[in-house]
Amino acid sequence: MVEVKSIGVLGVGNMGGALVRGLLRAKIADADQVFVYDAHAGAMDALVSETGCRPTEGAAELFTQCDAIILAVKPQIFHHIAPGLKEMGTNGERVVLSVMAGVPSPALRAYFPSDWKVVRVMPNLPLSVGEGATAIETDGHSEATLLLAERIFNAGGSTVRVTASQMDAVTGLSGSGPMYVFEFVEGLVAAGVKSGLSRQVALELVLQTIRGSLQLLAGGEHPSAWTARVCSPAGTTVHGLHVLESAGFKGIIIAAVEAAVHRSQELSKK
Repeated sequence: MVEVKSIGVLGVGNMGGALVRGLLRAKIADADQVFVYDAHAGAMDALVSETGCRPTEGAAELFTQCDAIILAVKPQIFHHIAPGLKEMGTNGERVVLSVMAGVPSPALRAYFPSDWKVVRVMPNLPLSVGEGATAIETDGHSEATLLLAERIFNAGGSTVRVTASQMDAVTGLSGSGPMYVFEFVEGLVAAGVKSGLSRQVALELVLQTIRGSLQLLAGGEHPSAWTARVCSPAGTTVHGLHVLESAGFKGIIIAAVEAAVHRSQELSKK
């Protein structure tokens, strides 16, 4: 594994702030080893006060001070900062981990010295509560670099490895995935309310049902096996399943993910 003595985080919004907290909570780094910068001074000062991490006076200081740098800003902000990074003349290589959506690796590498390792990473929103699903792009990277990326992002959930050609699929599936879950939950809650439950009771029942169902799936059996178990012959559940199948429920989900993947592909070309 690539060893780092200091980690810099550029941008401390939901994602960047969650990563800092995760790194410290998992004891991957001490507070005095984590440097941060955000143009929004209030957000940076609040995180520094909360965690004890070290603020910097500008983005350039992160790149000169830190062995590993996480890019957690919006792409338009990075493009404003990026000019001049390649000529910074830092001593030694760096590992740059980018969570910026829609910015492919070749475009990222063009901004940095040739000996720097630039890794594209795609987490999703649950990383902000330590339960993120993160994909790490493997193309051209050593095992040591990938292990470093995994160690950092496992602090905020779990990681998988994918190729560059699969990153748009990741964006459409897990990147947009929380929205599908939120909408599914809202639909179930609305159904409970329509059937006579209070909204609070319906929400509590739905959330616990989802938690329990996920625990069942954690055992490794295919979801269809659990569907078969819960559908008693001529019972209530199989009647509900019939409505879902008749409406093309799975097809709608597939189409939604494909639309998000297609849009990610479009954005990557801009």
